[in-house]
Amino acid sequence: MGLLSVDLLITLQILPVFFSNCLFLALYDSVILLKHVVLLLSRSKSTRGEWRRMLTSEGLRCVWNSFLMDAYKQVKLGGDAPNSSVVHVANANGETSGGNSPKWKNFSGRYGAECHLLDFASSERPLVVNFGSAT
Repeated sequence: MGLLSVDLLITLQILPVFFSNCLFLALYDSVILLKHVVLLLSRSKSTRGEWRRMLTSEGLRCVWNSFLMDAYKQVKLGGDAPNSSVVHVANANGETSGGNSPKWKNFSGRYGAECHLLDFASSERPLVVNFGSAT
């Protein structure tokens, strides 16, 4: 019951902004349609391009989903930093970037132990995370 009321509250908070975006998209489409009709009536050659509407069901679905993602995000401005789980790996030489600290070895003595992101944070320096590439 509690989760349902949270979902309802979030939906009620999103609806006014969502409808104002729908109004803006409808206004934009009407201005573009008017411009298109004026160019057709003046027999201009620049009207050969296709007119793409903004207010479509797919566009509205994307706008709604973006509002939902923003409402359900766990990180809020001014709030606590996330402490996600990460895996500490060695570089090509088998050394870790933080030195050979036994703190980061797993129980078998090898690197690659699961730890948390804020374990690497220090007050003397900024925390920079490189997620790398899978290619």
